[in-house]
Amino acid sequence: MSTKISKLVLTCILAISLFACGKGPIPTTSPNPDQTGSVSNTPVPGDLVLKNTNAFMDKFGTYRIVGMLVNNTNYVLTGIKLGVEIKDESGNSLLKENGSPVPNAIFHPMLKTLAPGEVSPFEYSYDNASSLPPAYDVKIEGFQSGEANRANLTAENVQISDNGSGWYYLTGELVNKGPQGVQINDLAGAVLDSSNNVLSADWTAGYVTQLTPNGDPAGGDRTPFEINFPNPGGNGTPPWSLYWDADVLSNVETSLLTTTITNGYVDQNGAQHVVGWVLNHSNQALTARIVSGLYGESGNVLDAGYSNTATSIPAGGSIPFNIINFSYVDNNRTQASQVRTFTSQVDPADVNPVNNKISILEASAETLQKDGASWTVNGTITNTSDQNMNSIIVVVSIMDALNNLVATDYTTIFPTNSVISPGETNAYSVLIYLDPTIDSNVFTSTTSVIGEVSP
Repeated sequence: MSTKISKLVLTCILAISLFACGKGPIPTTSPNPDQTGSVSNTPVPGDLVLKNTNAFMDKFGTYRIVGMLVNNTNYVLTGIKLGVEIKDESGNSLLKENGSPVPNAIFHPMLKTLAPGEVSPFEYSYDNASSLPPAYDVKIEGFQSGEANRANLTAENVQISDNGSGWYYLTGELVNKGPQGVQINDLAGAVLDSSNNVLSADWTAGYVTQLTPNGDPAGGDRTPFEINFPNPGGNGTPPWSLYWDADVLSNVETSLLTTTITNGYVDQNGAQHVVGWVLNHSNQALTARIVSGLYGESGNVLDAGYSNTATSIPAGGSIPFNIINFSYVDNNRTQASQVRTFTSQVDPADVNPVNNKISILEASAETLQKDGASWTVNGTITNTSDQNMNSIIVVVSIMDALNNLVATDYTTIFPTNSVISPGETNAYSVLIYLDPTIDSNVFTSTTSVIGEVSP
C-alpha cells in the first residue's frame, strides 16, 4: 500500500526548521545548577530523535520536562512511546505507581503521527516534587509504522498572551486551504528560546476537528483554537510555534445539525457564556459537541471553548446550548471587554446517533427563586412512562419578553439504584447565572425534561 505524505505546515516555520515568530523578551529558566538533563537517543540522520529537552518548575509547583521529537526517517511513524526517569541525588527514582516506586514512566508526544520531517513537542508533568529534582532522562521506547495524507492547513491571526498569573495563551484560527475536507487529529503549541529550544508546551482539544473544503460560505472551513501552557519563568510574549497532525478527508457531513447563537454575556462570577440553539435536521436523535470562538474588534480570536450537548437532540427538534469553558476570558475583565462577536460550530466528527430511546416527561411542583442575577429552579420529576430510565435530564431555558433564549442550564438525575423505575419521583434543582447588567424582571423560564430509556 502506498502512503501519501506531505510536509506539516507550521505557522511562521519553514519546513522543519524551528524558527518561530512572535515578539517580546525571550524567557529564561533558572534551573538548579546541580540538575542535569539528558537525551538518551543521539540525533543521527535517518532516526527518530529527541532534541531540545528542558525542565522547569512552574509557578504552581509542578515539575515539567519538555522537548521536541523529530522524525528524520523516511517513514510515517505513529504510536510513539517515550519513557522518562526522574531521580533524587542518590540516584533513586522519584516516580511512583499506586504508591510504590517505579523506575520510569511511559508517555506520548503531543502529536500521535509524524510523517518524514515532521516534529512534535512533548511534555511530562510531575506533581510530587517539593524542590527541583537533580536529574531526569528521556528515551524513545517504541513506535509503529503509520499512514498520512497531509492536508493544506494553515493558521491565521495567531497571538500569544501572558495573563500575568503563570500562564501563556496561544489563540488563533486554523484554516483549510485545500479543496477537500480536513481531519485535524492533534493540535499543540509551544514557546521557544532564542536557540529554538522548547521552553513550555501543551496540546488542546478546543477546536473543530473536521473542516469543510476551503471557501465554505458557512465558515466550516475554519476553526478557532486556544492552547494554554505554563510560563517557564519569562516576561512578556516569547517566540511561539504551532504543530498539528492533519489529513485530507474526502467527506465532511455538516447537514445534520446547525446552531444559532441568541446571546452572549459575562455573568456575575466573571464567566463568559455563549448561548443558542442546536437544531437537528435528521430523522434520528443525535448528540454533538459544539465549539465556540470569541472574537475581538479586528477579528482576532480572544478565546475558544467547547461543550457537549446537555442531552440528545430529538429528530427534527432542538435543544439549547450554553458554552462556558473559556479559560482565558473567564475572570479576566480586560480580555472580556474586548469580545465583540461569537461563533458556534458543531464538530462533524462528534455528531453521534443515540441508541437509547428517549421519553419526554414533565416537571411538577416547580418553583422559581430569583436572587438578582442568579435564578434557581426547583421541582420534581416523576417517571410517568412505563419504561425504566437510565437518567433524566432537566433543561431550564430563560426567555426574554420577545421569547428569545437568553440563558440556559441543566441537571441530570441519576438512579439511586440501577434504574429510575416507572412511577419513581425525584427532586431537582437548576441554578442559572444571568447577565447582571440586564433587567431580568420580564424574563420567564421554561423546563424541558428528557428521560433516556434503559435498553
